[in-house]
Amino acid sequence: MKQPYLISLEPARSGDDVLVLMGGGNEEGIGVMGDRPWRSLLRELGWQGAIYQLGWDESLNISLTMVAQLDAGEAIALWNRCRNQFKRIGKSFLPKLLWEIAAQRVSLWSFGLGTQVAYYGMREWSEAKIHLQDVVMLAGTVRRDTGKNWGRAATNLQGQLFNFYNTEDLMLHRLGDVLDWQQSPCGIKPIREISPQIVNIDATAQMQTAVYAPDNCRQALGVLRQKWGA
Repeated sequence: MKQPYLISLEPARSGDDVLVLMGGGNEEGIGVMGDRPWRSLLRELGWQGAIYQLGWDESLNISLTMVAQLDAGEAIALWNRCRNQFKRIGKSFLPKLLWEIAAQRVSLWSFGLGTQVAYYGMREWSEAKIHLQDVVMLAGTVRRDTGKNWGRAATNLQGQLFNFYNTEDLMLHRLGDVLDWQQSPCGIKPIREISPQIVNIDATAQMQTAVYAPDNCRQALGVLRQKWGA
């Protein structure tokens, strides 16, 4: 696997906080998460810190559409291979990359497959000199059941986990069916564990579509203005 890397997108406007974008791409029809429309929305929501994008081996950029079209055995094998790599990125590579840029306060903004990296990074966080603040998940591909120990994972945050879910995301419904999950992914239903650090936000009515383009997400993501002070 090609080693993951960080791309600096924008310097901080104030403060020393760092936001790392992970996941998203043209195959989901949303545009690359680090493109200007998304960065403009982040600034509109009040983010003043630096913005980076996490990149990884292109072989891991599997399309959820492709996974959903495979038979169960092939889909599960492919998913498990990629998930293990995402776990490795979140647990081992991400803290090292953040240490190399001298980050001290970090938040994670994740979409789709990137939510796997964010989840494992949060759950396995051990870099005491880097404070992990908030984690934002859109179209989450992590199972929402208590077996994932969400509450324990969230205790590694200085802030909160914001899980935006859309009950009408048919692709995530199909993904859960193909992978034979007994519990649905957190992108279509709330995380089941109760914790003051876990904030589930039903974005279904506010988005009115399962396409996660900046304009479609703007209203649902407005809750972050209170957090970021816009």
